[in-house]
Amino acid sequence: MRCLRAICVGVLLWILVFVEVSIFQIGLQLTGLFGKVLHYFLLIPISVLGAWVYYKSGDELNGFLLGFFMLLVGIVLDLLVTVPFFVNGDFKGYYYDPFLWTGFLVAVVVVGTYDLSKKK
Repeated sequence: MRCLRAICVGVLLWILVFVEVSIFQIGLQLTGLFGKVLHYFLLIPISVLGAWVYYKSGDELNGFLLGFFMLLVGIVLDLLVTVPFFVNGDFKGYYYDPFLWTGFLVAVVVVGTYDLSKKK
């Protein structure tokens, strides 16, 4: 695994998701179930983009492992930036949200599936 490349792609994904959430859920006020479903649909191409950027180097790392590693990068950035500055430090409320965990699962599965599909 190319750690620096994986970290950079994880940061890129976090930034893209941050921008997407800022535009649709905060700016356009698309909240509730519709906002969550839209977020999950947009998370698919964002995750595919991240996987594509990583695998351009020709690395053969398992996609599910890569997805999990990028998820850890995103969680660290959420701990350092999102929760303290945008959720008023409510770590429990932020991380107990089942929709957040669903998004985590979607991102990891999409990156893993991308890797499986490119190996065929």
